[in-house]
Amino acid sequence: MFALSLLTACGTLPEPYHPPRAQHGSTGSRTYYVSEHGNDSADGMSPRSAWRTLRQADRVRYRPGDRLLLHGGAVFEGSLRLDRGEAGRPRQPVIVGSYDRGRATIVPAKGRPAIEVVNTAGVEVRDLIVRGGSAQALQEGGISFYNDLPSPERLAHIVVSGVDVSGFRHGVQLGAQSGGFRDVRVTRSVLHGNRDAGLIIYRLAPVKPGSQESYAHADVVVDEVEAHDNAGDPHSHDRNTGSGIILGSVDGGGIRNSSTHDNGARSSATAKEGPEGMWAYDSRKLVIEHNMSYRNHSNSEADGDGFGLDVGTSDSVLQYNLSYENDGAGFLLYSFDTQRPSRGNTMRFNVSSRDARRLAPYGGFYVGGYVRDAHVLHNTVVAALNGSLHTPAVVITPGPRSVAFWNNRFVTDGVPLVVAAGPLHGVVFQGNHYYARNASSAVEWQGSFYSSPDRWWRATRQEAIAKETVGVVGDPCFAGGPAPAVRSLPATKELVPRCPAARQPALDLRARFGVDPGPADVLGHRLGRRSVAGAVQPQADAEASDRK
Repeated sequence: MFALSLLTACGTLPEPYHPPRAQHGSTGSRTYYVSEHGNDSADGMSPRSAWRTLRQADRVRYRPGDRLLLHGGAVFEGSLRLDRGEAGRPRQPVIVGSYDRGRATIVPAKGRPAIEVVNTAGVEVRDLIVRGGSAQALQEGGISFYNDLPSPERLAHIVVSGVDVSGFRHGVQLGAQSGGFRDVRVTRSVLHGNRDAGLIIYRLAPVKPGSQESYAHADVVVDEVEAHDNAGDPHSHDRNTGSGIILGSVDGGGIRNSSTHDNGARSSATAKEGPEGMWAYDSRKLVIEHNMSYRNHSNSEADGDGFGLDVGTSDSVLQYNLSYENDGAGFLLYSFDTQRPSRGNTMRFNVSSRDARRLAPYGGFYVGGYVRDAHVLHNTVVAALNGSLHTPAVVITPGPRSVAFWNNRFVTDGVPLVVAAGPLHGVVFQGNHYYARNASSAVEWQGSFYSSPDRWWRATRQEAIAKETVGVVGDPCFAGGPAPAVRSLPATKELVPRCPAARQPALDLRARFGVDPGPADVLGHRLGRRSVAGAVQPQADAEASDRK
């Protein structure tokens, strides 16, 4: 059995970003004001001498440390663009925001983003409402950053915080042709009612593993962002639209304390792809944690997933997340490209509740394609029939190699626990707990059907270490009932197992495989020395084991 180490600092992200207070009077810096009561003939240097329009504000060349503040509660038509030669210093950012009470609203000029930053950085956009909705706005990002300089060097320091963006192609977009941006923070924002995505970070051409090219962006953190009702493009049949949060070509960072929900309702891709709630592609060293993704949709025959580590994503961790009632998988690990495998990823202490509500053959967890060296450990999946649609806890399609499922808890209501199609190489199940109530076929494995998990184990040598059988079959006696519908992270406490057989010690992954399972369960409770299978740990047991 292979041993795979997690990230050196697995499960950690930089500390939450707190924007510095503006440095009034710093050398050479200026503060400009725009008010609905202003005058474009004034100097704009105080609230009493504010400009009236964004057109006037857009004529200024902004130096490092400058601020442009719009009167809170007012609505301003127009756009602002910062180009190369403006801003540019991470420690003296140009700040665009609001003053007085409330947030100002920007309704952009036709065919332009509300705020556009091109080939420069050292910029913060804070505390604004941005509204699109026109046909022209649906072709643009509401707040847009782009780097098409030929140099691979990344431009430093982008902050978007406290914004509400709707009515655009993308709410917030950050893209590059080669080198992109680093030290990027998107925080405390709501991105909704956009067409293609709430937030997208991308590079035009992907980086292939082993090439000399670098990822476009680095050190990107999304924190406390809600992306919802980004519906998708009903006229786009050749690409996926309607996702919540997308990270592409990112080297280091992640997403935390965020939610994506009710996205993708009007998506219409006919290819074998679709939108996802929260996902990454062509990236590495990401940590996606403490998030929720629910009721996301796809109108194609693919995706509509809650979370995804998709094509070309490696050395990343999905942990402490809740997915529920998505059209597709709760958690997806996949790659369709032999040159861009998904390698070295870990999914741990997540909960999937009643996912795969519309699309077959998806399940709570879906692993397929060119996936290599992955760990899926200490997760809990509760799956249920949806009319005639059978929703397995786990679906595996051909292609994965060296994938370990350890110490998970799989519960279904009249549907198969595991569905797997070959060929599979080095895919192992060890230490998992299974309960399939009223299921006529508990496991479908490479064309064979097994009425119970233990019959599957005996036929395939799954759930075995040497001569020891390490799987468990039985009712977990969840605190919330046989198959509780969980719709919040605190509510995952309903998945605490109460039956004695379900509370027997899980495999010691450190001792057996040299793998650190992490410090806590999905609720943040510290793990005792004798953890149990699944994402939620009985705390009385953990405390008792520590006292011994």
